Amino acid sequence: MNCTVCDNEGSSTMFIKNNFPIVECNRCKHAFTAYIPTPEKIREIYSDDYFFKGGTGYANYILEKNMLIKRGEYYARKVSNLVMGGNMLDVGAAAGFILKGFENKGWHGMGIEPNKSMVDFARKEVEVNVQQGTLETMDTEEKFDLISIIQVMAHLYNLNKSLKRINFFLKPKGYVLIETWDKDSVTAKLFGKHWHEYSPPATLNYFSRKSLERLMNKHKFKLVKQGTPKKSINSGHAKSLIQHKLAESKLLRLLKPFTYLIPRNLILPYPSEDLFWALYQKN
Repeated sequence: MNCTVCDNEGSSTMFIKNNFPIVECNRCKHAFTAYIPTPEKIREIYSDDYFFKGGTGYANYILEKNMLIKRGEYYARKVSNLVMGGNMLDVGAAAGFILKGFENKGWHGMGIEPNKSMVDFARKEVEVNVQQGTLETMDTEEKFDLISIIQVMAHLYNLNKSLKRINFFLKPKGYVLIETWDKDSVTAKLFGKHWHEYSPPATLNYFSRKSLERLMNKHKFKLVKQGTPKKSINSGHAKSLIQHKLAESKLLRLLKPFTYLIPRNLILPYPSEDLFWALYQKN
């Protein structure tokens, strides 16, 4: 399987995770899951269980509402010195919380999301325009000033096709805002195969700042600015992730009873060393 960033044929297996090989390109060092899911598998991966059953997904995504609306507002402020308001698309919008945050700061937008339950909630409860589908299936004549891809790049099963679609939907000189995990971070290297982001088949690509920029440059996007965001996490989500990771090791399983001491439904600060955001402009 060719590298999803530089198209190189040579790669080395880093380790096996959830019965899927995680490989690293011998040329550009981008890491990815050597697996291409079918449309049926994608629907299975992002079923309601992903948003409500914990594990590698969410314990209860709806409880993230206020935190994620504030995250949308946070990023709206980040880009405001370059583009103030306009028309935006949120990719992988889920229940529309991040989109709502942008709208609170003056943006007009729409989201695209494959999960029907999330789409219905976004429309009825959050009152934002989220359509069911994916980038590959989206059909609209609208063009956007900004496309946000927050915690979604790792899940895209065809990066090059997706970025061609993004380019198509962007206005000339439009912007792409990406938040994703950094596989070259100290945290990722410390935890190795047990790093939380290595969760195939839900996650398929594991970027560094360098590999993401290389991919975006290939598709005629230039880096404008980047940074490490402030991030919070719902305590229920954190508990679910920790319990899932502890289950991977017989030794670490002994610590699981202590996780029940973590209270539910609190907003906790997250040490964001292994996370980054980047803003790109279409050439």
